[in-house]
Amino acid sequence: MKTIHFLSLCASTALIAPTPALAQAADGVGAPQTSQPLARVPDADPVAPDAPADTRSSRENPAISYALQVEGSIAVNPANPANGVNFGQEFADRANRPLLNQVLGTIARPVAGGPRVDVGFNLQGLFGTDARYSPTIGLFDRTFTGRYQFILTQANVVVHTPVLTPGGVDFKLGLSPGLMGYEGLDPSTRPFYTLSYVTNYLLAFQTVGAIATVHVSPQLDVIAGIDAGNEVLPGRSDNNGAAAGYLGVSLSHLAGDRLTVLAMTRFGPENSRLALPNANRAMRWWNDVTATYKIDDRTTVAGEANYLRDDGLNAEAYGATAYVLHTINPQWSANLRLDALRDPQGAFVVTYGSDTAFADAIRGVPALIYTAPPTTYGAVTAGVSYRPAALNSRRVAVTVRPEIRYDRSLNGTRPYDGGTRRGQWLASADLIVGF
Repeated sequence: MKTIHFLSLCASTALIAPTPALAQAADGVGAPQTSQPLARVPDADPVAPDAPADTRSSRENPAISYALQVEGSIAVNPANPANGVNFGQEFADRANRPLLNQVLGTIARPVAGGPRVDVGFNLQGLFGTDARYSPTIGLFDRTFTGRYQFILTQANVVVHTPVLTPGGVDFKLGLSPGLMGYEGLDPSTRPFYTLSYVTNYLLAFQTVGAIATVHVSPQLDVIAGIDAGNEVLPGRSDNNGAAAGYLGVSLSHLAGDRLTVLAMTRFGPENSRLALPNANRAMRWWNDVTATYKIDDRTTVAGEANYLRDDGLNAEAYGATAYVLHTINPQWSANLRLDALRDPQGAFVVTYGSDTAFADAIRGVPALIYTAPPTTYGAVTAGVSYRPAALNSRRVAVTVRPEIRYDRSLNGTRPYDGGTRRGQWLASADLIVGF
Protein backbone atom coordinates (compact mmCIF):
# COMPACT_ATOMS: atom_id res chain seq x y z
CA MET A 1 0.00 0.00 0.00
CA LYS A 2 1.19 3.51 -0.62
CA THR A 3 0.08 6.85 0.76
CA ILE A 4 -0.43 9.54 -1.87
CA HIS A 5 -1.85 13.01 -2.27
CA PHE A 6 -4.52 12.25 -4.78
CA LEU A 7 -6.44 14.52 -7.17
CA SER A 8 -9.82 12.84 -7.02
CA LEU A 9 -9.31 10.56 -9.97
CA CYS A 10 -10.42 7.83 -7.66
CA ALA A 11 -14.00 6.83 -8.32
CA SER A 12 -14.33 5.62 -4.77
CA THR A 13 -15.83 8.99 -3.97
CA ALA A 14 -19.06 7.32 -5.00
CA LEU A 15 -19.98 5.94 -1.61
CA ILE A 16 -23.92 6.23 1.07
CA ALA A 17 -25.88 4.59 0.28
CA PRO A 18 -26.97 4.59 1.23
CA THR A 19 -28.69 4.72 -1.78
CA PRO A 20 -29.99 4.34 0.52
CA ALA A 21 -32.58 4.24 3.07
CA LEU A 22 -32.29 7.05 5.51
CA ALA A 23 -33.71 7.34 8.98
CA GLN A 24 -37.34 6.86 9.83
CA ALA A 25 -38.45 9.35 7.21
CA ALA A 26 -36.34 7.90 4.45
CA ASP A 27 -36.98 6.54 1.01
CA GLY A 28 -37.37 2.82 1.28
CA VAL A 29 -35.51 1.71 -1.83
CA GLY A 30 -32.35 0.95 0.09
CA ALA A 31 -33.83 -1.37 2.71
CA PRO A 32 -35.86 -4.25 1.29
CA GLN A 33 -38.20 -5.97 3.68
CA THR A 34 -36.73 -8.50 6.07
CA SER A 35 -38.02 -10.23 9.14
CA GLN A 36 -35.36 -8.90 11.49
CA PRO A 37 -36.15 -6.16 14.03
CA LEU A 38 -33.91 -3.57 12.39
CA ALA A 39 -35.42 -3.82 8.97
CA ARG A 40 -38.36 -1.89 7.63
CA VAL A 41 -40.73 -2.33 4.76
CA PRO A 42 -39.71 -0.31 1.69
CA ASP A 43 -42.09 2.10 0.09
CA ALA A 44 -43.48 0.99 -3.22
CA ASP A 45 -42.44 4.47 -4.27
CA PRO A 46 -38.78 5.47 -4.09
CA VAL A 47 -39.71 9.14 -4.04
CA ALA A 48 -42.29 8.97 -1.28
CA PRO A 49 -41.04 9.01 2.32
CA ASP A 50 -41.67 6.35 4.93
CA ALA A 51 -42.47 8.47 7.95
CA PRO A 52 -42.43 7.30 11.55
CA ALA A 53 -45.64 6.01 13.01
CA ASP A 54 -47.84 8.78 14.37
CA THR A 55 -51.24 8.24 15.93
CA ARG A 56 -52.47 11.49 14.40
CA SER A 57 -51.71 10.27 10.89
CA SER A 58 -54.02 8.57 8.49
CA ARG A 59 -53.45 7.33 4.98
CA GLU A 60 -55.63 10.15 3.63
CA ASN A 61 -54.16 12.90 5.83
CA PRO A 62 -50.61 12.07 6.99
CA ALA A 63 -49.32 14.10 9.90
CA ILE A 64 -45.94 15.73 10.26
CA SER A 65 -43.62 13.36 12.12
CA TYR A 66 -40.44 13.92 14.11
CA ALA A 67 -37.62 11.50 14.91
CA LEU A 68 -34.23 11.55 16.61
CA GLN A 69 -31.70 8.73 16.47
CA VAL A 70 -28.20 8.38 17.95
CA GLU A 71 -25.53 5.81 17.03
CA GLY A 72 -22.16 5.16 18.66
CA SER A 73 -19.67 2.43 17.79
CA ILE A 74 -16.21 0.93 17.96
CA ALA A 75 -14.30 -1.27 15.47
CA VAL A 76 -11.55 -3.24 17.20
CA ASN A 77 -8.67 -4.26 14.92
CA PRO A 78 -6.30 -6.69 16.72
CA ALA A 79 -3.50 -5.82 14.26
CA ASN A 80 -3.60 -2.21 15.55
CA PRO A 81 -2.47 -0.69 12.21
CA ALA A 82 0.25 1.92 12.49
CA ASN A 83 -1.73 4.41 10.39
CA GLY A 84 -4.77 3.97 12.65
CA VAL A 85 -7.20 3.05 9.87
CA ASN A 86 -9.15 -0.07 8.94
CA PHE A 87 -8.53 -0.44 5.22
CA GLY A 88 -11.63 -0.95 3.09
CA GLN A 89 -13.89 0.77 5.62
CA GLU A 90 -15.53 4.18 5.68
CA PHE A 91 -17.98 4.53 8.57
CA ALA A 92 -15.79 2.09 10.56
CA ASP A 93 -12.51 3.53 9.31
CA ARG A 94 -10.82 4.39 12.64
CA ALA A 95 -9.21 1.40 14.33
CA ASN A 96 -9.77 0.85 18.05
CA ARG A 97 -11.42 4.23 18.64
CA PRO A 98 -14.96 4.85 19.91
CA LEU A 99 -16.99 6.99 17.53
CA LEU A 100 -20.19 8.98 17.73
CA ASN A 101 -21.32 8.04 14.24
CA GLN A 102 -24.63 9.83 14.03
CA VAL A 103 -27.05 12.15 15.71
CA LEU A 104 -29.78 11.98 13.08
CA GLY A 105 -32.79 14.29 13.24
CA THR A 106 -35.77 14.04 10.91
CA ILE A 107 -38.91 16.04 10.22
CA ALA A 108 -41.18 14.65 7.52
CA ARG A 109 -44.65 14.56 6.08
CA PRO A 110 -45.34 11.65 3.70
CA VAL A 111 -47.66 12.07 0.77
CA ALA A 112 -50.99 10.31 0.54
CA GLY A 113 -51.78 8.44 -2.63
CA GLY A 114 -55.15 8.48 -4.26
CA PRO A 115 -57.16 10.73 -6.55
CA ARG A 116 -55.95 14.10 -5.19
CA VAL A 117 -52.74 16.08 -5.45
CA ASP A 118 -50.80 15.94 -2.19
CA VAL A 119 -47.57 17.58 -1.04
CA GLY A 120 -45.10 16.30 1.54
CA PHE A 121 -41.50 16.90 2.52
CA ASN A 122 -38.38 15.45 4.15
CA LEU A 123 -35.86 17.43 6.18
CA GLN A 124 -33.05 15.48 7.79
CA GLY A 125 -29.69 16.43 9.26
CA LEU A 126 -26.79 14.39 10.61
CA PHE A 127 -23.98 15.28 13.01
CA GLY A 128 -21.19 12.79 13.64
CA THR A 129 -18.29 10.94 12.07
CA ASP A 130 -20.43 9.40 9.31
CA ALA A 131 -20.95 12.89 7.90
CA ARG A 132 -17.37 12.79 6.58
CA TYR A 133 -18.48 10.23 3.97
CA SER A 134 -21.83 11.67 2.90
CA PRO A 135 -21.20 15.35 2.16
CA THR A 136 -22.94 17.45 -0.44
CA ILE A 137 -20.28 19.78 -1.81
CA GLY A 138 -21.50 23.36 -1.43
CA LEU A 139 -23.95 22.54 1.39
CA PHE A 140 -22.43 22.75 4.91
CA ASP A 141 -19.41 20.78 3.67
CA ARG A 142 -16.94 23.25 5.21
CA THR A 143 -18.91 24.08 8.37
CA PHE A 144 -16.90 21.56 10.40
CA THR A 145 -13.63 20.04 9.23
CA GLY A 146 -12.74 17.79 12.16
CA ARG A 147 -13.77 14.23 12.85
CA TYR A 148 -17.29 15.32 13.77
CA GLN A 149 -19.09 17.10 10.94
CA PHE A 150 -22.61 18.18 10.00
CA ILE A 151 -24.51 17.45 6.79
CA LEU A 152 -28.04 17.59 5.46
CA THR A 153 -29.02 14.16 4.22
CA GLN A 154 -32.48 15.14 2.96
CA ALA A 155 -34.09 18.44 2.07
CA ASN A 156 -36.81 17.82 -0.47
CA VAL A 157 -40.43 18.32 -1.42
CA VAL A 158 -42.54 15.37 -2.56
CA VAL A 159 -45.61 15.86 -4.77
CA HIS A 160 -48.15 13.16 -5.58
CA THR A 161 -50.09 13.69 -8.80
CA PRO A 162 -53.01 11.48 -9.89
CA VAL A 163 -52.01 11.35 -13.57
CA LEU A 164 -51.04 8.81 -16.27
CA THR A 165 -51.87 5.68 -14.26
CA PRO A 166 -54.33 4.70 -11.51
CA GLY A 167 -51.47 4.90 -9.03
CA GLY A 168 -50.33 8.28 -10.29
CA VAL A 169 -46.87 9.82 -10.50
CA ASP A 170 -44.81 11.09 -7.57
CA PHE A 171 -42.10 13.74 -7.89
CA LYS A 172 -39.29 14.45 -5.45
CA LEU A 173 -37.42 17.74 -5.78
CA GLY A 174 -34.27 18.65 -3.84
CA LEU A 175 -31.61 16.77 -1.87
CA SER A 176 -32.38 13.06 -1.74
CA PRO A 177 -30.70 9.74 -0.91
CA GLY A 178 -29.31 7.66 -3.74
CA LEU A 179 -31.71 5.20 -5.29
CA MET A 180 -29.74 1.96 -5.47
CA GLY A 181 -28.42 -0.63 -3.08
CA TYR A 182 -29.43 -2.71 -0.06
CA GLU A 183 -27.61 -0.91 2.76
CA GLY A 184 -28.10 2.72 3.62
CA LEU A 185 -26.82 5.55 5.75
CA ASP A 186 -29.40 5.04 8.51
CA PRO A 187 -28.01 2.19 10.65
CA SER A 188 -31.46 1.09 11.81
CA THR A 189 -32.38 0.07 8.25
CA ARG A 190 -29.42 -2.26 7.65
CA PRO A 191 -28.45 -5.54 9.36
CA PHE A 192 -24.81 -4.69 10.20
CA TYR A 193 -22.75 -1.79 11.49
CA THR A 194 -20.02 -2.14 8.86
CA LEU A 195 -20.89 -1.77 5.19
CA SER A 196 -20.33 -4.15 2.30
CA TYR A 197 -17.70 -3.39 -0.32
CA VAL A 198 -20.44 -2.68 -2.85
CA THR A 199 -22.08 -0.13 -0.55
CA ASN A 200 -18.79 1.53 0.37
CA TYR A 201 -17.41 1.91 -3.15
CA LEU A 202 -19.95 1.30 -5.91
CA LEU A 203 -23.03 3.34 -4.95
CA ALA A 204 -24.09 6.98 -5.08
CA PHE A 205 -25.34 8.30 -1.73
CA GLN A 206 -26.65 11.86 -2.13
CA THR A 207 -28.00 13.77 -5.15
CA VAL A 208 -29.66 17.14 -5.73
CA GLY A 209 -32.23 17.14 -8.50
CA ALA A 210 -35.60 15.68 -9.46
CA ILE A 211 -36.88 12.11 -9.26
CA ALA A 212 -40.12 10.81 -10.76
CA THR A 213 -41.80 7.51 -9.92
CA VAL A 214 -44.61 6.24 -12.13
CA HIS A 215 -46.82 3.73 -10.32
CA VAL A 216 -47.63 1.56 -13.31
CA SER A 217 -49.31 -1.14 -11.22
CA PRO A 218 -49.26 -2.43 -7.63
CA GLN A 219 -46.31 -4.61 -8.69
CA LEU A 220 -44.36 -2.21 -10.95
CA ASP A 221 -42.89 1.26 -10.52
CA VAL A 222 -40.78 2.97 -13.17
CA ILE A 223 -38.22 5.44 -11.79
CA ALA A 224 -36.30 8.23 -13.54
CA GLY A 225 -34.24 11.11 -12.24
CA ILE A 226 -31.87 13.92 -13.18
CA ASP A 227 -29.37 15.63 -10.88
CA ALA A 228 -26.10 17.57 -10.69
CA GLY A 229 -24.04 14.49 -9.84
CA ASN A 230 -23.16 12.40 -6.83
CA GLU A 231 -22.80 14.52 -3.66
CA VAL A 232 -22.59 17.96 -5.29
CA LEU A 233 -24.88 20.98 -5.52
CA PRO A 234 -25.65 22.30 -9.01
CA GLY A 235 -23.88 25.47 -10.07
CA ARG A 236 -20.52 26.66 -8.78
CA SER A 237 -20.20 23.79 -6.31
CA ASP A 238 -20.52 21.13 -9.00
CA ASN A 239 -17.16 19.47 -9.64
CA ASN A 240 -17.99 19.41 -13.35
CA GLY A 241 -20.55 21.07 -15.57
CA ALA A 242 -22.56 18.02 -16.61
CA ALA A 243 -25.75 16.44 -15.31
CA ALA A 244 -26.29 12.81 -14.32
CA GLY A 245 -29.40 10.68 -14.01
CA TYR A 246 -31.16 7.50 -12.95
CA LEU A 247 -33.41 4.99 -14.69
CA GLY A 248 -34.83 1.82 -13.22
CA VAL A 249 -37.73 -0.31 -12.05
CA SER A 250 -39.01 -1.50 -8.69
CA LEU A 251 -40.89 -4.81 -8.58
CA SER A 252 -42.81 -5.77 -5.46
CA HIS A 253 -45.45 -8.23 -4.23
CA LEU A 254 -43.98 -11.00 -6.39
CA ALA A 255 -43.95 -14.75 -5.68
CA GLY A 256 -46.88 -14.65 -3.31
CA ASP A 257 -45.78 -11.33 -1.82
CA ARG A 258 -42.39 -12.77 -0.85
CA LEU A 259 -40.08 -11.25 -3.48
CA THR A 260 -38.97 -7.65 -4.08
CA VAL A 261 -36.55 -6.56 -6.83
CA LEU A 262 -34.97 -3.16 -7.47
CA ALA A 263 -32.95 -2.69 -10.68
CA MET A 264 -31.34 0.71 -11.23
CA THR A 265 -28.81 2.23 -13.60
CA ARG A 266 -27.11 5.57 -13.14
CA PHE A 267 -25.15 7.47 -15.77
CA GLY A 268 -23.28 10.74 -16.16
CA PRO A 269 -19.89 12.39 -15.59
CA GLU A 270 -18.77 12.34 -11.95
CA ASN A 271 -15.06 13.24 -11.94
CA SER A 272 -13.73 16.69 -11.12
CA ARG A 273 -12.52 19.03 -13.86
CA LEU A 274 -9.61 19.93 -11.58
CA ALA A 275 -8.37 16.35 -11.81
CA LEU A 276 -9.57 15.35 -15.27
CA PRO A 277 -9.69 18.03 -18.00
CA ASN A 278 -12.31 16.15 -20.04
CA ALA A 279 -14.46 15.37 -16.98
CA ASN A 280 -17.65 16.74 -18.58
CA ARG A 281 -17.44 14.10 -21.31
CA ALA A 282 -16.16 11.19 -19.22
CA MET A 283 -19.17 9.07 -18.35
CA ARG A 284 -19.55 6.90 -15.29
CA TRP A 285 -22.01 4.01 -15.49
CA TRP A 286 -23.43 2.49 -12.30
CA ASN A 287 -25.64 -0.61 -12.43
CA ASP A 288 -27.18 -2.31 -9.42
CA VAL A 289 -29.76 -5.06 -8.87
CA THR A 290 -31.06 -5.92 -5.41
CA ALA A 291 -33.46 -8.77 -4.63
CA THR A 292 -35.04 -9.75 -1.32
CA TYR A 293 -36.94 -12.99 -0.70
CA LYS A 294 -38.86 -13.71 2.48
CA ILE A 295 -38.64 -17.45 3.09
CA ASP A 296 -40.97 -17.33 6.08
CA ASP A 297 -41.89 -15.02 8.93
CA ARG A 298 -38.46 -15.50 10.51
CA THR A 299 -35.98 -15.88 7.66
CA THR A 300 -35.13 -13.61 4.75
CA VAL A 301 -32.41 -13.90 2.11
CA ALA A 302 -31.19 -11.04 -0.05
CA GLY A 303 -28.65 -10.47 -2.78
CA GLU A 304 -27.08 -7.54 -4.58
CA ALA A 305 -25.00 -7.41 -7.77
CA ASN A 306 -23.26 -4.29 -9.07
CA TYR A 307 -21.12 -3.23 -12.03
CA LEU A 308 -19.49 0.20 -12.33
CA ARG A 309 -17.51 1.61 -15.27
CA ASP A 310 -15.74 4.99 -15.34
CA ASP A 311 -14.66 6.12 -18.80
CA GLY A 312 -12.55 8.97 -17.46
CA LEU A 313 -10.46 6.64 -15.32
CA ASN A 314 -10.61 3.84 -17.89
CA ALA A 315 -11.46 1.61 -14.95
CA GLU A 316 -14.20 -0.74 -13.82
CA ALA A 317 -15.22 -2.63 -10.71
CA TYR A 318 -17.89 -5.19 -9.93
CA GLY A 319 -19.12 -7.01 -6.90
CA ALA A 320 -21.87 -9.01 -5.23
CA THR A 321 -23.26 -9.39 -1.71
CA ALA A 322 -25.47 -12.08 -0.16
CA TYR A 323 -27.40 -11.90 3.12
CA VAL A 324 -29.16 -14.37 5.39
CA LEU A 325 -31.28 -12.69 8.08
CA HIS A 326 -33.02 -14.68 10.80
CA THR A 327 -35.25 -13.49 13.62
CA ILE A 328 -34.82 -15.69 16.67
CA ASN A 329 -37.41 -13.89 18.81
CA PRO A 330 -38.62 -10.30 19.24
CA GLN A 331 -35.37 -9.39 21.02
CA TRP A 332 -32.73 -11.28 19.05
CA SER A 333 -31.86 -11.71 15.39
CA ALA A 334 -28.82 -13.30 13.74
CA ASN A 335 -27.39 -12.17 10.42
CA LEU A 336 -24.76 -13.37 7.95
CA ARG A 337 -23.24 -11.47 5.02
CA LEU A 338 -20.90 -12.67 2.27
CA ASP A 339 -19.47 -10.10 -0.11
CA ALA A 340 -16.86 -9.82 -2.82
CA LEU A 341 -15.58 -7.05 -5.06
CA ARG A 342 -13.11 -7.07 -7.95
CA ASP A 343 -11.11 -3.85 -8.47
CA PRO A 344 -9.00 -4.71 -11.55
CA GLN A 345 -7.22 -1.36 -11.83
CA GLY A 346 -6.99 -0.56 -8.11
CA ALA A 347 -8.98 2.63 -8.77
CA PHE A 348 -11.93 2.29 -6.43
CA VAL A 349 -11.16 0.61 -3.10
CA VAL A 350 -9.20 3.06 -0.94
CA THR A 351 -9.25 4.42 2.59
CA TYR A 352 -9.21 8.12 3.39
CA GLY A 353 -6.45 9.27 5.70
CA SER A 354 -7.87 12.58 6.93
CA ASP A 355 -11.26 13.83 8.02
CA THR A 356 -11.67 15.99 4.89
CA ALA A 357 -10.07 13.63 2.36
CA PHE A 358 -13.34 12.21 1.05
CA ALA A 359 -14.83 15.64 0.32
CA ASP A 360 -11.52 16.92 -1.07
CA ALA A 361 -11.39 14.01 -3.49
CA ILE A 362 -14.84 14.92 -4.82
CA ARG A 363 -13.73 18.53 -5.26
CA GLY A 364 -10.59 17.40 -7.09
CA VAL A 365 -8.06 18.92 -4.70
CA PRO A 366 -5.17 17.06 -3.03
CA ALA A 367 -6.36 14.48 -0.50
CA LEU A 368 -4.56 12.00 1.74
CA ILE A 369 -5.64 8.56 0.54
CA TYR A 370 -4.35 5.03 1.21
CA THR A 371 -4.52 2.95 -1.96
CA ALA A 372 -4.00 -0.71 -2.86
CA PRO A 373 -2.93 -2.64 -5.96
CA PRO A 374 -5.54 -4.34 -8.17
CA THR A 375 -7.29 -6.73 -5.81
CA THR A 376 -10.19 -9.13 -5.52
CA TYR A 377 -11.69 -8.55 -2.08
CA GLY A 378 -13.75 -11.00 -0.07
CA ALA A 379 -15.42 -10.60 3.31
CA VAL A 380 -17.55 -12.60 5.74
CA THR A 381 -19.54 -10.82 8.44
CA ALA A 382 -21.57 -12.50 11.20
CA GLY A 383 -23.51 -10.59 13.80
CA VAL A 384 -26.52 -10.37 16.06
CA SER A 385 -28.99 -7.63 16.87
CA TYR A 386 -30.30 -7.36 20.41
CA ARG A 387 -33.28 -5.23 21.39
CA PRO A 388 -33.55 -5.47 25.20
CA ALA A 389 -37.19 -5.60 26.21
CA ALA A 390 -36.54 -3.60 29.38
CA LEU A 391 -35.27 -0.62 27.38
CA ASN A 392 -37.62 -0.64 24.40
CA SER A 393 -41.02 1.00 24.37
CA ARG A 394 -43.33 2.85 22.01
CA ARG A 395 -41.23 5.97 22.54
CA VAL A 396 -37.70 4.55 22.66
CA ALA A 397 -35.97 1.93 20.48
CA VAL A 398 -32.62 0.53 21.66
CA THR A 399 -30.54 -1.90 19.60
CA VAL A 400 -27.08 -3.34 20.25
CA ARG A 401 -25.27 -5.00 17.32
CA PRO A 402 -21.97 -6.84 17.86
CA GLU A 403 -20.35 -8.39 14.78
CA ILE A 404 -17.23 -10.23 13.66
CA ARG A 405 -15.84 -9.51 10.19
CA TYR A 406 -12.96 -11.04 8.24
CA ASP A 407 -11.69 -9.43 5.05
CA ARG A 408 -9.24 -11.13 2.70
CA SER A 409 -7.42 -10.44 -0.53
CA LEU A 410 -8.34 -13.33 -2.83
CA ASN A 411 -5.51 -12.76 -5.31
CA GLY A 412 -2.50 -12.57 -3.01
CA THR A 413 -2.12 -8.80 -2.60
CA ARG A 414 -1.55 -7.14 0.79
CA PRO A 415 -3.95 -4.20 1.10
CA TYR A 416 -4.49 -4.33 4.88
CA ASP A 417 -2.53 -2.99 7.86
CA GLY A 418 -0.46 -0.50 5.90
CA GLY A 419 0.11 -2.88 3.01
CA THR A 420 1.58 -5.67 5.14
CA ARG A 421 -1.28 -8.19 5.43
CA ARG A 422 -3.53 -10.21 3.14
CA GLY A 423 -6.36 -10.25 5.67
CA GLN A 424 -8.03 -8.14 8.36
CA TRP A 425 -10.12 -9.07 11.40
CA LEU A 426 -12.57 -6.58 12.91
CA ALA A 427 -14.64 -7.04 16.06
CA SER A 428 -17.19 -4.25 15.98
CA ALA A 429 -20.30 -3.15 17.81
CA ASP A 430 -22.69 -0.26 17.66
CA LEU A 431 -25.47 1.05 19.87
CA ILE A 432 -28.53 2.66 18.27
CA VAL A 433 -31.05 4.64 20.32
CA GLY A 434 -34.10 6.06 18.56
CA PHE A 435 -36.77 8.42 19.89
